[in-house]
Amino acid sequence: MMKWFKDVTTVDELRKLYREILRKHHPDNGGNVSDMQEINAEYDALFAILSKENSSTANSYSEEENEQFKAILNEIIGYNMTIEVIGSWIWCFECYQYKDQLKALGFTWCSKKKSWVWHSEPYRRHHKKEIPLNDIRAKYGSQTVKKQSYQYSLN
Repeated sequence: MMKWFKDVTTVDELRKLYREILRKHHPDNGGNVSDMQEINAEYDALFAILSKENSSTANSYSEEENEQFKAILNEIIGYNMTIEVIGSWIWCFECYQYKDQLKALGFTWCSKKKSWVWHSEPYRRHHKKEIPLNDIRAKYGSQTVKKQSYQYSLN
């Protein structure tokens, strides 16, 4: 019986809902550890089922990539920056203060887009021209996992 992931039929839907749940229930965002453990266990079980059923689709994910994706999101969700998932890529904006931590996690700097990006496999460019970020969002879909919260000093 699914408590957190009801009516999910594809791995893409599962990952999208996981990001939404992570935003609300992660301990760094005010959630509790036992709920996150329950969410992760349910996610893993459903991922195993759905990845077997949908293994012939173009967007199938390996267990290893799935674990990396979850680990990266769990690691950076507490950082004060904007996190956006575009397709299976994790983009981080407004995050200069975390550049060393992001680099250590395997993120690379995209100077033209002024952001850090992570993907489970090394990027291979298939074209010569630069593609605007809005075009990438339109092609692969986008979801903001966390917005940077601004802190103001009181005078």
